[in-house]
Amino acid sequence: MTNKTSNIFISGNLGGLTLCEPLVEKLISCLIETEPNLKTKLKTKPINISFMSLNEIKRLNFKFANKDKPTNVLSFPTEGVEFTDETLGDIAVCPEIIIEESIKQGKDKQSHLIHIILHSILHLIGFQHGDRNSATKMESLEVSVLKKLGIANPY
Repeated sequence: MTNKTSNIFISGNLGGLTLCEPLVEKLISCLIETEPNLKTKLKTKPINISFMSLNEIKRLNFKFANKDKPTNVLSFPTEGVEFTDETLGDIAVCPEIIIEESIKQGKDKQSHLIHIILHSILHLIGFQHGDRNSATKMESLEVSVLKKLGIANPY
């Protein structure tokens, strides 16, 4: 029997949402099944997921994106670090906005959270959606992975 230590670290007040290390690990496994060439980028690097209040995420959004408003999620990839304990990056989530968006969009709040985490993980490994081609590629991958998890197309 192996005693595997998780590389997923979740902190903060989830505000009524549910997210655990095994669920994020399953999400990553589905991503690797869908896109096997991502395995080396994803498999061994820790990810920190922090749940934050509206004020905390607003401060981060202003500091790092120069936007003076709260947002649902921010992704902070670790780039160019040569340490042995290198992380893939950090994800900051505002549960209040996730819940609000899910209500407005008529989505299940847990499914919306999973989609947001997947979207953020893709940003951590370099995916972007600044142009139509990049957005289409990223969205297609998200839809495929979410389908494996039994979650409907969020688009």
